[in-house]
Amino acid sequence: NYVQQLSTEFYAASMRGAYQAFFDQNLQPDFVALDNIDEYKLIYLAYPVMMKPDTVAKLKQYVSNGGTLICEGLPAYFGEHGHVGEIQPNYGLDEVFGARESYVEFLADIHDDLRMEVYGNDIYGRYFFQQYEVKGGKAVGHYPNGSVAAVENRMGKGKTLLMGSFPASGYELHHGKETRALFASFL
Repeated sequence: NYVQQLSTEFYAASMRGAYQAFFDQNLQPDFVALDNIDEYKLIYLAYPVMMKPDTVAKLKQYVSNGGTLICEGLPAYFGEHGHVGEIQPNYGLDEVFGARESYVEFLADIHDDLRMEVYGNDIYGRYFFQQYEVKGGKAVGHYPNGSVAAVENRMGKGKTLLMGSFPASGYELHHGKETRALFASFL
């Protein structure tokens, strides 16, 4: 985040927003080390823009074993050494999420009011948006222009939800009621 924006504020806003969205629904979130994810039924990845291959491998195994992975947009967009993956989501996450990127915009300075619908909830995203084509998953959310904004999928014993923007940061800015409802529905 710092290399791209010269600040870590986008990352911090996503972390604060995710924590607050769960907490405001009387759900106590934890910050979890990668080595401990198997202790949890659900993992929410806020601002997952850069990941290493070993991180992705652990997340794939977590889902295959029955975990639920909820992910904001651009997962592992930048891989090891900051290189952009040719297929997005990167490192085989397209198969985990059952979706591939069809379009992306990096317009962080003008996307504070980005809207998207996920499971019938009209929520705010923020910073970037990634549109998808479904590749085995099921579209469960759209942007106002009708393009796919969210895809759910099953892999192994687990399930995933990929959302094409950053709802946690959107919540940090707007504190929308429908975003709280969406976060509560994850459990």
